[in-house]
Amino acid sequence: MNEIKNIDKEKLLIRACHTCMKVTESFQEIERCSHCKKAFLPLRYFEKIHDFKGESWKKHFSDAHEIDEEDLIKGLFVLW
Repeated sequence: MNEIKNIDKEKLLIRACHTCMKVTESFQEIERCSHCKKAFLPLRYFEKIHDFKGESWKKHFSDAHEIDEEDLIKGLFVLW
């Protein structure tokens, strides 16, 4: 009997820097613009900040597969 495997495609997060408009692609949330070095806050920052008190700042940034369309800021992010 053949098993059907559920293979999830890896999501790609595409973000435009709101300062210099450089477009960056990543499989994780981007912490800093690669062009102008502008630091970014993670998506859903105000929800996450209460869950990670005292932990590493990097834990606030999600992998692309953990992000849903409704989490994105229209005009700055795209999930592909």
